[in-house]
Order: sequence, then C-alpha cells, then structure tokens
Amino acid sequence: MKFKKLGIYLALLSGAILGNPAVAQDFPNKPIRMVVGFPPGGGIDQLARILAEGMSSQLGQNIVVDNKPGAGTAIASAEIMRAPNDGYTIGLGNVGQFSVLEHISKQPIVDLPNKLTPIGQVGYAPLALFVPATLNVNSTAEYLNLLKAQPNALSYASGGNGQITHLAFEMLKSEAQVKIQHIPYKGSGPALIDLMAGRVVGMIDALGAGMPHVKSGKLKVLALTAADRAPEFQTIPTFREAGLKNYVVTGWQGLVAPLNTPAVVVQRLNRALNETLNKKEIRDKMIGLGYYPTPTTPDQFGVFMKAESVRWGALCKELKIESD
Repeated sequence: MKFKKLGIYLALLSGAILGNPAVAQDFPNKPIRMVVGFPPGGGIDQLARILAEGMSSQLGQNIVVDNKPGAGTAIASAEIMRAPNDGYTIGLGNVGQFSVLEHISKQPIVDLPNKLTPIGQVGYAPLALFVPATLNVNSTAEYLNLLKAQPNALSYASGGNGQITHLAFEMLKSEAQVKIQHIPYKGSGPALIDLMAGRVVGMIDALGAGMPHVKSGKLKVLALTAADRAPEFQTIPTFREAGLKNYVVTGWQGLVAPLNTPAVVVQRLNRALNETLNKKEIRDKMIGLGYYPTPTTPDQFGVFMKAESVRWGALCKELKIESD
C-alpha cells in the first residue's frame, strides 16, 4: 500500500514538473488575459491588440488586452507575477519593463527576469537619433562636433528617466565622449513636441514614432542605433557606420507568463505566438508600427532577457539612474 501511494505521489509530482499532457490538450478552454503596462492607444498597446487577434485565431480562444499602466510598468509586472501560473494570464512588455525596471525602480523589484516565465520574443523596434529640422547639422559627425564644441550647453529629450530612449542617449554620450544635458519628459509625445520646436537639440526614439515628423519636414533623422540599416529605411545610416563601432541599441518586446507556468502550456503559447508572427498580414501590421517580428523559443528569449538585464543594469548603476 505504501509503495502504491508513493507511486501515485511520484506520478503527480512528475506531472507537475514536466507538465500534464492532458493540460496541454485542454489548454486553452477559456479566454486569456494579456496584461500590458502601457495606456490604450500607444505603440505597445497597438502591438498587443495585433498579437491578441492573431493568437486568438491560433488558440481558438479570445485573448483580452488588460491595460495596467503606472509606476513605470511596475504595476503590470506585479500583476503578472501574482497571477495564477496556469497560462491564462500573460504579459506583453519591452526591454524597459523586463530588463531595466528592476535596476531603476524605487519599489523593491529584484531579479525580474527570473521571476517570470519567458514565452518568446515578439520583435524589436529600431531606435534613431532625431534632431529639429532647423538644426544646422546633416550627419552624425556634424552633430557630435556640435556637441563637442559646446559641452553641456545643449540639451536632449527623453520619454523619462530610465526609459530606453534615455539610456540609449547616455550610452551615446559615453561612446562619443560628448557632454549634453538631459531633460526627461512624461512620455515621448511631449518630448517630440519640444524637439520639433527646437527647445532641445536631440532625441533618440523609436523609428516608427519619429519618421512621420521627418516626412512632414519638422525633424531630421541622422542615424539608427541598430547594428544594420532598417529594411524599409535603407537611406538611414547606422551609428556604427559613423565610426561608433560598439554602439548598438535596440528596443525589443516580448511575451511572458507567471513563474513556473507548465512547460507544455508555455510551448503551446509560444507556438501560437510564432505562428502569428510568421503571418504576412501580421508582419505587415507590425512593421507599419515600427516593430520587426523576431520569433524565438522560450529558452532563447529567457537567455536574451537576462543578458539584457545584466547589460542595462551595469549602465544604470554606473550612471546612478532612477525612475521618476
């Protein structure tokens, strides 16, 4: 009898660890909630709704976007971490949320990449240096020479302390050995307004966010922070081409679940995500928003997320950066 009970216990334990095949076959049998740490209408929110529609079709169940903005995405992260680990709560976030937040938040958030289960990377958003159309520079070299000629006399904008747009410019300052003041704004929208007005002389932002203003003649784009030129914007050079060989920064987005979500459930979600990302109509919609799909396995995304946390954590510590 004891051996029989032990066998039952081991079978249950094995199912909990390896994932119960019945769970995978049955999942999902009800709607899934996708937590997003940004308000409705923004880029990440629009991306979430594109993914929700595509993945709902793959899974046969609705995915409902649940916006939980605030505290620099800390509210959304906490919401994901305390949710049941059954696959019915997932979260869409970006590099700032999953690899930077823990290093700059005034709230006690420790080792966030290890407190979540990676599902897969969604995509990346090339960043670019934008300057006012009235600024008398037309290349990265001319821009850096301007900053070197007037150390700390000029200012750049960002969407807020600790945002990727802030960290990317601080990295540029370090790589190019230039000095320029930082003015944080409450979001990239107000920052872009002041940039177009010439109140600040530079801003690194998502390519998709700034290009409409370039086309309208209010901004100029000087360089991409990515390793290579963007497929749809081949005329824009990279900082590496301008001589800053070690300067590569990309914004990225990914999908996660609560810690210890069963592997079979994670694999089902990953498969639905990747099938969605590989659909032409989804890719076209994402690229239209400035996001380039990058399907991965859960393990690949987990390793990447942790490496990014180490990278950005070192910079935040060096510069003593804190969130607003």
